[in-house]
Amino acid sequence: MFFANQPYRNRYGDQYTFVLLEENTYLFVMGGNALESCRFGAKPGQKDLDLQDLGMFDPSGGPFICIGTKIDTKPIVRISDDPKLGIVVITE
Repeated sequence: MFFANQPYRNRYGDQYTFVLLEENTYLFVMGGNALESCRFGAKPGQKDLDLQDLGMFDPSGGPFICIGTKIDTKPIVRISDDPKLGIVVITE
């Protein structure tokens, strides 16, 4: 489980946090260049990868984040890669 605006470090020492944008909406912010090698995955049952409706993302060095991961005790229900903001997650 993660908490909004709390700094964390991945296994390579890169700092990251989930910045609260508005109620139940968070921006994933990460230092370093780990997001340049980020993996994205579709939701189960999706034919193609939809960057606006992802099932998971995994930056180099972690953390692995998927639908159901909790932020502030609430499970993530939507993940998107916004071209202007970056990775945005929405919780229940």
